[in-house]
Amino acid sequence: MKPTVLHVIDTTGPGGAETVFLNLAEECAKRGYGSVAVIRGPGWVESQLQKRSIKYYVRDCKGSMNFKFLLELAKIAKREKVTHIQSHLLGSNVYASLLGLLLRIPVTATFHGHVDISEKERLRNLKLGIIRAGAKHTIAVTEDLRQTIIESSSGWYRLTPMVIPNGIDVHDLEAIPLRTLDTQEKPLVFGCLGNVRPAKNYRLAVDFMHHLEAKGVNVRLVIAGDDSKPQALELKEYVRSSGLNDRVEFLGFIDDVPEFLSSIDIFLMTSSSEGHPLALTQALAAGKPVLSTRNGIEKIVPEKLIYLSDEHSPESLSDAGTRLQKTDQLPELLSKAREFVREHYSLDAMFTRYFSLYG
Repeated sequence: MKPTVLHVIDTTGPGGAETVFLNLAEECAKRGYGSVAVIRGPGWVESQLQKRSIKYYVRDCKGSMNFKFLLELAKIAKREKVTHIQSHLLGSNVYASLLGLLLRIPVTATFHGHVDISEKERLRNLKLGIIRAGAKHTIAVTEDLRQTIIESSSGWYRLTPMVIPNGIDVHDLEAIPLRTLDTQEKPLVFGCLGNVRPAKNYRLAVDFMHHLEAKGVNVRLVIAGDDSKPQALELKEYVRSSGLNDRVEFLGFIDDVPEFLSSIDIFLMTSSSEGHPLALTQALAAGKPVLSTRNGIEKIVPEKLIYLSDEHSPESLSDAGTRLQKTDQLPELLSKAREFVREHYSLDAMFTRYFSLYG
């Protein structure tokens, strides 16, 4: 008898953790497992569950320790005859671990970023201790995150997670033809993919466009991701004040990532910090050269496969971009990047690791 997996997450919008949550829930159903999800409310995640025909429950989990929510989870687990719980992010990991202790069900708790273990987190050590006691498997999506978790926990709340990188569907991305950079008759198009928020540091991307324009380079920047929050409105005003309205375009949230990546020449990352951004591996699988600040992604993929600036400045990004445009080995590099992503960061690679834990 195959297991029934309960998938739990406490966020509702688009993002890397949410995408992994959805992909695992869908793959469980495809493999003939029982697959049921619990979410906290309406939003992008709910719409995707509906689109993928995944059974789900909506239960409010507001509050630092909502015992009513825990009891609701227990009722759902018993009703659905759950044999394994898969949770994502700190809050859901805590509730899932408590549920695992209560019902003696194995739990796989996945950490997706350093914010999950911030020292500013209220009752952090207690929460980590609960996860240690209740989770059979703890997962970190990067080696860097794994090391941070180990170093920031000790004694009764010490966690020693294994690493399972976030996987992406490479099929449609690998269908995008590899092409050289041709800027003689059209603008050089840079693309950013990710919701507008402080860590993405998109203001630096705008400054970079201003710097290139001042050098006489014909450029465009397209930013795909949620652009409705206050930070996005501030960024749009910054673009206007910089006189770059005709150079910078905001696409908002997009559904078709391959189409977006096929429309750009260079994938640009100006983040101040990153965990494991799915957009990075998607861009590499699409055969796009990556120009980026040093923000943590150099721990995800070999530096020889990407172009990194030495500093978080327009001038340093420009220097790295010049190296990119002058290389005569770009096609070979892009092919190697695709191969690396397929082997390490594809959905198949991720599924193999997770399903070995479900039993």
